[in-house]
Amino acid sequence: MSDDETELEYESTLSREEIATHFETFAENLRSTEGFDLEIGDETVALAPPESLEFELELEDEPEDDGVERSIEFELEWMRTDEEDPLPELDVVEE
Repeated sequence: MSDDETELEYESTLSREEIATHFETFAENLRSTEGFDLEIGDETVALAPPESLEFELELEDEPEDDGVERSIEFELEWMRTDEEDPLPELDVVEE
């Protein structure tokens, strides 16, 4: 097992409706008793989160040259299970 951190990241400008649809689909999948696939850009990753997860919610104001950027981050953490493959070695960022 590698000690290097691997991350897939997707970033895009979407409407509030499109974002809500992503959250709703994720919530439906998370409620399922089995694992599910998560699409991140052009990659698809199989997830099998356990029944209990660590949940973090962060709201932040960060000063920028042209104003204050506000962000909300939702984070779920768990130890990867044997049913979950390691992430591919690449970053996916779209804007």
